[in-house]
Amino acid sequence: MSFLATNETLLLVHRDMPPVTRQKRYDLMLTPQFYIFKKESLPVSYTYQAVKLAPSILDELTGDGEYSYAAIKEEDGWALIAYDMAKIEAFLEEKGLPRHLINKIYFAQQSKEQFKHPVSVDEKNALVTVDDTVVMLPKSIVGEEECGILTNAFRPDKGISPSQSRSSLVTQKQAILLSLFLLLLAAAFLAEGIRYQKAIASVEQKLESAKSKYPQLQNKSSMVLRSLYASNHAIDTEQRRIRDTLKSISKLTSKASKIDSLKVDTKGYEATIATDKKHIADLKKYARSKRLAVAENNSSLVLKGGF
Repeated sequence: MSFLATNETLLLVHRDMPPVTRQKRYDLMLTPQFYIFKKESLPVSYTYQAVKLAPSILDELTGDGEYSYAAIKEEDGWALIAYDMAKIEAFLEEKGLPRHLINKIYFAQQSKEQFKHPVSVDEKNALVTVDDTVVMLPKSIVGEEECGILTNAFRPDKGISPSQSRSSLVTQKQAILLSLFLLLLAAAFLAEGIRYQKAIASVEQKLESAKSKYPQLQNKSSMVLRSLYASNHAIDTEQRRIRDTLKSISKLTSKASKIDSLKVDTKGYEATIATDKKHIADLKKYARSKRLAVAENNSSLVLKGGF
């Protein structure tokens, strides 16, 4: 798939068009015979908002059929368009152009500036912009000698993809940028997936290495291993807490202080430190800095707390 593909041949679609003999993809320029047009001043800023309002505004102008809608922002309002894609495709099938060869669809109204000079449609008719609207008139009125021909210069920037029945107009540039963004996103997901795969492989390798060092872990399920880890981790955390408490209490002893009694178990700790009155305040301050619970006692330092 190439993002730099050139535009397809621009084919002018009208009721008396000749059969399509060359089987290739075409971009279509629809004449007013194949769409309903109305200009409205709407209090909206975005195309999708105007498209939502189009069915109710154009309802009285549309007949039987499955209509799709488009909106074109103009300087003094919105050009609202209704078109029946099924009828257009059926007409082109009769002319020898199957639906799978339709690339983009444009409306003559989108190129109203180009049609200020009459453009030939067939032997009898021409397209011309009158009062800011592209209409089809007999050449006898506009003057056959003044008519030009349709070229790629008439191609608007925005077109509709019929295969997806879009109700809003999308530029080729926007489609390319969106495709590139999706490709970059896919590449990022792929890179992230590879990184996770490597991380998982590393963890599994470490796990197998640990199992080889401890035969009792062989053939244990991941659930059992997680249970063993949680249990051992809890025991290790508890023992570390006891060691840290004993270390903090031991630092309260000096030439002026000594431990009279000490009890430490899994539930908590209780210690009495004998000292003189002038050192009690300093010892209390240090004990509190180590998050040890200090009990009130004027003659000695009493520590008592739980884990």
